[in-house]
Amino acid sequence: MQALSPIELAFFSFIIILSYAIRGSAGFGGVTVPLLVYLLPLKIVVPVVTFLGVISSCAIFASDRKYIDWKALLRVAPATLAGALIGLYFFSSLDQRTLTRALGVVIAAYGVYALALTFRDAPRLHLPLQLLTHAVGVVAGFVGTLFGSMAGMFFAAYLDLLQLAKNEFRATASAILLGLGTVRGIGYAAVGAYDRDALIACAAALPLMGIGVFLGARLHANLNGIAFKRLVAIILILSGIPLLTR
Repeated sequence: MQALSPIELAFFSFIIILSYAIRGSAGFGGVTVPLLVYLLPLKIVVPVVTFLGVISSCAIFASDRKYIDWKALLRVAPATLAGALIGLYFFSSLDQRTLTRALGVVIAAYGVYALALTFRDAPRLHLPLQLLTHAVGVVAGFVGTLFGSMAGMFFAAYLDLLQLAKNEFRATASAILLGLGTVRGIGYAAVGAYDRDALIACAAALPLMGIGVFLGARLHANLNGIAFKRLVAIILILSGIPLLTR
């Protein structure tokens, strides 16, 4: 953080506010890690984003917990834990560049599909709920372990297919990410990831995150159902694009 130029610090501030405005409005966001790694090492970005994610999810959880779809959350939790354990096992052996680009294609493609559904009567995916839940949980836990905040996009796709209303969508996504983020945060702390540089970045980003979540909550309150679905789809598309260039 201390080595960043004034322009880079301004870009850092913009990314944090934008990312958590998105998270405050939709309950998830996947643009933080892909953008921050242009400024800071991944070993700093991932624990910082995990810390901020837990705090922002707590804020949303505190205000919207009555909207949480606990059945959707509990169905996906065991598979998510399994995916996280698989991610830890394969962390050192995977070609992350190739995997990152593949994830970008999948995420952006689903975003385009979800956006198309809001404009015309496109055919919907009809998958067995149990199969869908297990697949999303394993992939999200796996990806979240490898790439930090990227798990949120898979949970968003899962909740979108369940066609939850915007309040239930936002609250449930935040609750899922709160649980996963807490587990990951404890793990990062155990291995010493929160060193001096990471703690400085956390302190600098925390008030910016608060501004973003506040702006996102205001945006969320003013969105109708279709506008919210379009926002989620656009976030997915924009989250996939940076992954394609890595």
